[in-house]
Amino acid sequence: MKFVILLLIIGINDPNNIALINAYKADAEQSFLAKDFSQAISQYKFLMDSLNVNEDAIHLNLGHAYHQMGDTAQARTAYNQVTLSSNADLKSIAYQQLGVISKSNKNLKESLAYLKASIKANPANSDSKYDFELVKKLMQENQDQEDKEDQQDKENQEDKEDKEDQQDKENQEDKEDQENKDQNQESDSENEEEKEQEGDEQEGDEQEQDQKNDSSEEENQDESLSEDIADEKAEGDKSTQEKLAEMNISPEKAQMILEAMQNGEIQYIQQQKRKSTEKQDKGKPDW
Repeated sequence: MKFVILLLIIGINDPNNIALINAYKADAEQSFLAKDFSQAISQYKFLMDSLNVNEDAIHLNLGHAYHQMGDTAQARTAYNQVTLSSNADLKSIAYQQLGVISKSNKNLKESLAYLKASIKANPANSDSKYDFELVKKLMQENQDQEDKEDQQDKENQEDKEDKEDQQDKENQEDKEDQENKDQNQESDSENEEEKEQEGDEQEGDEQEQDQKNDSSEEENQDESLSEDIADEKAEGDKSTQEKLAEMNISPEKAQMILEAMQNGEIQYIQQQKRKSTEKQDKGKPDW
């Protein structure tokens, strides 16, 4: 910013003091223009402290020198002193400088308030108007950037949540697939066991049926054999009865004869068994 060094001639009764004060003012102005701000600060302070010069222009120039030295704290003190001035132009410049310092410190809201006060003090201060629009634009850009960052953070958070939800969904699906797989394996195992059990039961039923069939066949064979024997006996009895009838022999007599014949056959068989068991005499021929 272009600094305006203000030199005011103060009327003092003592011409020597007036000459001394004006001389220090001129020297301070030359030091400031030569960018010897340290020397300028010493000269301005000498004017205020030693020569008791209390002028708004001296405080403003002192604030400029401190600002150029980078001592914003001392600069603020000097500028705040000037904001109490009844001189609208000096007051406007002081507010403007405070706005510039706040802008440098990234405090745009405070800067905008100082610049607004500067314009209010002197609506003709074009520099304050320019700085006001500049700070306002920076604030809007910062707000847009913050909104953009907030939106980006929101989208990132939503993306993160979506990814987490997707991951949770995939994990749940994997878990369900594994559970279904385990259930299918368990069901297959149970089905296999049921098939084996059914096979064993079927095999047992078949064996039992075969045994029943075999038993039935044996019973049928026994019944058939019994029937055959009964038939043969019946036929034999019938043939014997027919023969007895032809010989005019009663059944009772025939029964007696039959028993005598059977007894005779038994005696004969027993005699043959005894003969076969007796030892033959070695001295006699077999016949």
